[in-house]
Amino acid sequence: MPTPEASVLDKAAGENFPVALRVLPVRVRRQLNALYCYARYVDDLGDEAPGDRTVALLEVAAQVRRLYDDADGADGASVTDPVVAGLWPMVAELGVPADPFLRLVEANLVDQQVTRYTFTELLDYCRLSANPVGEVVLHIFGAATPERIEMSDHLCTGLQLVEHWQDVAEDRRRGRVYLPQEDLRLFGVREQDLDAPRASEAVRALLAFETGRALACLEAGALLLPSLRGWARLAVSGYLAGGRAAAAAIARAGYDTLSATPRAGRRQVAAAWLRASVRSPG
Repeated sequence: MPTPEASVLDKAAGENFPVALRVLPVRVRRQLNALYCYARYVDDLGDEAPGDRTVALLEVAAQVRRLYDDADGADGASVTDPVVAGLWPMVAELGVPADPFLRLVEANLVDQQVTRYTFTELLDYCRLSANPVGEVVLHIFGAATPERIEMSDHLCTGLQLVEHWQDVAEDRRRGRVYLPQEDLRLFGVREQDLDAPRASEAVRALLAFETGRALACLEAGALLLPSLRGWARLAVSGYLAGGRAAAAAIARAGYDTLSATPRAGRRQVAAAWLRASVRSPG
């Protein structure tokens, strides 16, 4: 029977960005994988766990707090959740704060209560659901400063928005609509239109608009790259490339994300990665 970590990592191939590059140092790869495992594990609990998902999420938050209580001299042994325990090297060796991990749990607690958003509310949600990941990545590379975290927030928000626009149909089946309510009205789109087997012209126009917004966030986040060097720059340029390639895939699909989920192929991501690495100043 696969471990929770292995089951979560099996899903990495479907992501828009490379979770842990094979060329990175082993320590960095392990910590990026541990971060991804935790973030995906919390998402899966919020989306798929049987029983009371709120209780399950609150237990994860309690385990994270226990991990940090242990940080003053123990070794994380009192943590019984193996995915949370996998964060221990980041706590012990890098001093990554607890707040980003707890905000990821909070995002999924929000998902248990909130199913509709304005654009402002959606940005607030991304501050919980996406931006903490970038913050931890910067800590892993020893590059976490307030200025870099702010730029990373733009990048991570862009990545989250692109993923939402890829998954409009899937989210709708789960009872969630992340498309901002005021934009639905502006483009004359009813929520029932999102149940159609293919996107109408109005839905396509709406998704073109939202994808443009996501790209603007990604480009604001691209300003992070010139401040990074070495492995950190290589990894973050990969995240940026994945977001750009996913947005391009949505455009190639004519902004119809109802009939199928548009995904960028490896070649498209590699090409975007090369452009991100070479063209970024610094």
